[in-house]
Amino acid sequence: MKTLITVIIALLAIIHVNAQTSYYVDGANGNDSHSGTSLAQAWKTVQNAFDNATAGSTVYIKGGTYYENLNANVSGTAGNPITYRNYQNDIVIIDGTGTAGTDMLYIEDQSYIIIENITIQNMVAAYATGVTVSGTASGSVSNIALKNLKISGINWTSNASATPTSNDNSNPLLVSGEGTNQANAVKNILIDSCEVFNNITGFSESISLDGNVDSFIVSHNRVHDNLNIGICMAGNYGVSSNATLDHARHGRCFLNTCYNNVSNYATSGGIYVDGGQNIIIERNTSYGNGYGIEIGCEENGSTSNIIVRDNVIYNNQQSGLAIGGYTSSTTGQVLNTLVLNNTFLKNDYSNSGMGEVYMTKMSNSKIQNNIFYTNTQNILISKDNITPFSGNSINYNCWYTPNNDSNNITVSWGNYNYTTFSNYVAQTGMDANSIFADPQLTSNNVSSPDFHLLTRSLCIDKGDPAFTTATNETDYFGGIRVVNSKVDIGANEFPTPVAINEIESDHSIVIFPNPARDHINIETPVKAELEIFNSEGQLVKIVQADNIHASIDVSAFPCGIYVVKVRTEKGMEMKKFIKE
Repeated sequence: MKTLITVIIALLAIIHVNAQTSYYVDGANGNDSHSGTSLAQAWKTVQNAFDNATAGSTVYIKGGTYYENLNANVSGTAGNPITYRNYQNDIVIIDGTGTAGTDMLYIEDQSYIIIENITIQNMVAAYATGVTVSGTASGSVSNIALKNLKISGINWTSNASATPTSNDNSNPLLVSGEGTNQANAVKNILIDSCEVFNNITGFSESISLDGNVDSFIVSHNRVHDNLNIGICMAGNYGVSSNATLDHARHGRCFLNTCYNNVSNYATSGGIYVDGGQNIIIERNTSYGNGYGIEIGCEENGSTSNIIVRDNVIYNNQQSGLAIGGYTSSTTGQVLNTLVLNNTFLKNDYSNSGMGEVYMTKMSNSKIQNNIFYTNTQNILISKDNITPFSGNSINYNCWYTPNNDSNNITVSWGNYNYTTFSNYVAQTGMDANSIFADPQLTSNNVSSPDFHLLTRSLCIDKGDPAFTTATNETDYFGGIRVVNSKVDIGANEFPTPVAINEIESDHSIVIFPNPARDHINIETPVKAELEIFNSEGQLVKIVQADNIHASIDVSAFPCGIYVVKVRTEKGMEMKKFIKE
């Protein structure tokens, strides 16, 4: 079998744009009465660029600190986005200290905008925001890419010890869709390679997508040391007045690292889905948060069709996995969700009694092919006595406790407590094909874990024999998900095959949205030759790309994984892309 190379999509046609305009901003030497078309004629303020840049242009911002509140008032077009970025390798800081507004960068009803390599910091105000992408009830937003941003100090208060009420909020990065129909959903949003850290967010989240948001990617981000939830994909909160569309949906959250996102008033997940639909959460690392990953539903309605696969979750304050609607005061529950091939290690460091898995209202969901290695409490599962809870399956997992004693465990199952693994299986009907055994991780030390399986691991080839790999799925390390025709239990597939990770260069290209259904956009900052390969390693197409943005129609292309190799005079880069 040929090695799976991964990534980008196949194409039908590339639409080249005309030669682009470059604009320049120089806070030290510029003047907003200038043309902006050269360094000598640079504008002074970034806001002037957000008022006057034209479709297909790139705005280069000279290094420095800009004390501004920015509002995007222009859009790009399909194949001709507007890009705002630093000049060369300059450090560009947008700082809210002393400014009059509460929003650092606000994008409302604008489209085809790329913002990259900028720091946004220091806004202390009620409902402060760092970056907001907002679609109004009758407006339109699509194709927004936020790449390599640093966002910090977006705070509702300067007192990190203050206990917030529900009216105390700040949003470092918010995508919000008020649209009342599918046509004006917020679409094709990319949040990639950003660092969001040291924010005091109150009742809000560090990265949040809420309301009528359809098609998004949250990838390669580092979200840490914030005083509430790390990444949240939400719905059912009335952001859109159309309840059927009031869900962040059709998204992919992958290769993010979330740590130390802990609230002082409630349990905060590293990654949280609350009312979202049709979302894949894969190959993330979550540790030191409240919950590792939570799939919940706080409001009336449901969270549905969520896939949590190939992640590692360890040393979180409470459970590694929390799943279900937790309150009987609403109808909220989790439906049709899959938790597959993850590794959970020594969660619940606060000894709350939740153990590795905390379950509430959920139906028609599966927890399968996972490793659950507890801490010294030896608590596997804590299930509340709350309904509905029906049609669920827990099976083909590996459970283990540090005492290595299957007759000295704890499972809290509603009104019942089980202290032996065999009794839990017999009484609940769950985990009939699971094992209780040391998974033989390379390192189970939470200060320096290594989630590779050792040769002697009993998890090898012991997953569900009916398991089939999804088209775009790898194991946590980027290797082929199934070896020897049998899937392993846990996030690693043994032996670790050749990885299919991306290769990036100093001239990294941008591809968005990813996955995509109709179109993709490719930004190549230098002259390049693009070679497109399918998942079998066969060359599909060769494309010559100048310093352009390309819009590619992929609506008729078969679903699957493709690889784009980008060859420039500086070297080679590979990027991943998936066609849904």
